Amino acid sequence: MSPKWLVAGGGISGLAAAQCLQANGRDYLLLERCPAVGGLTRTTQVEDFCFDYTGHFLHLRRYPSPAQVPFAHLNDDDWETVERKSYFFAGGHLITAPIQYHLGELPEDLRAECEKSYDERPKVEGDVTGFRDFIVSGFGQSVADRFLIPQNEKTMATPLDRLSIGAVKRFFPLPDEDRIRAGFANTGERFAEYNTTFWYPKRGSIDVLTRGLAHGLKSVATTEEIAAIDLDRRIVTTSSGRSVEWERMFPSIPLKALCMLTRDTQLTNAAAKLSHSSTISFNFGVRGKLPSELKDAHWVYVPDRDIPFYRFGCYSNISAAMSSPGMSAVYVEVGVPGESIARVDIISKTQRDVVAALEALGWVKSEDIICAVTHVIRCAYVHHTPERDRLVDEILARLNAFGIHPIGRYGLWDYVGMEDSISSALTTVEAQL
Repeated sequence: MSPKWLVAGGGISGLAAAQCLQANGRDYLLLERCPAVGGLTRTTQVEDFCFDYTGHFLHLRRYPSPAQVPFAHLNDDDWETVERKSYFFAGGHLITAPIQYHLGELPEDLRAECEKSYDERPKVEGDVTGFRDFIVSGFGQSVADRFLIPQNEKTMATPLDRLSIGAVKRFFPLPDEDRIRAGFANTGERFAEYNTTFWYPKRGSIDVLTRGLAHGLKSVATTEEIAAIDLDRRIVTTSSGRSVEWERMFPSIPLKALCMLTRDTQLTNAAAKLSHSSTISFNFGVRGKLPSELKDAHWVYVPDRDIPFYRFGCYSNISAAMSSPGMSAVYVEVGVPGESIARVDIISKTQRDVVAALEALGWVKSEDIICAVTHVIRCAYVHHTPERDRLVDEILARLNAFGIHPIGRYGLWDYVGMEDSISSALTTVEAQL
């Protein structure tokens, strides 16, 4: 007999959903396409190095500490708060991030240009609806053209004039004039932001969270990828040929891919208008320590369009447990339009260009690279286009009619943090209970 409650996807939102169902005594099944659960909140260990699937940090707003995250089975003594040290590579220097609040650290000629442009920024009548216009009107043309537009276009892998201000959430520093003026004056004043501090495990890596959420789950089937969804019969078919019925389904599968699996004309037509970026994360185990300019850097934003990656990060600066003493564990992220990822020559072209850029910057020498691990995130950043809200509402309404209730960052086609993904799963499941 099939369970009444089906969880599709074993990332952190799917695990949280399954925990909630199990705690409430429901007959459920969690299907995960990979050999292990965790989704993108996983870690690869190679000899002396640990590599997360890019930088994953626990920014808590809803819960006071990791131990308070529902169903995660975490112990606060296993975690520490880390004070963020992030930078922007601009004008040949590392500038404290967010750059829009630290423009006084720029070389003087560049600082003066940006301040003049800020003073002359265009005044906008009415509400600003586009992401590009929001940046230009908020920070001035020079800051926009030199730093913020290229950085975000490299990250999102799409022109910013396609995106609405829906892309501007709590993660994007706002055009606060007091902060911007203080930054130009280089007063050294620091302001609290959503990720001024974050939580990270003292030992191990971010999959401590995944293991906690998976702890005690009794009905999990791995290596079971959903290949088709029959809406009318409420049956999913997996790649192994298994058929599973549902009364309520909670998928964290990316919404666009989920719709395509249904072959429902209304859903596939709407989903075809959604877009997203992919990210290729190149992880390197490096012999020795990084150059002195990077000795404390957790991550660095790289807006220069001639450099192939949009962010460089150092796991071992965040946690000493990520590499052996005298070694460094680093990563770089390359953004690619979602529809293009299958055509990218990842190893012989993109990785080669990444290593060449790291050498040119003087950040990593190729002869010091001991190992390399590549993670391909096919759905990385969803695009908040002007039609996104309407399309998602239409899709969710139709899916809900068949007992399908998407959860998590990608199931809801949104840009949220890890605790938001967990919370969305619990809220959605509890509503159905």
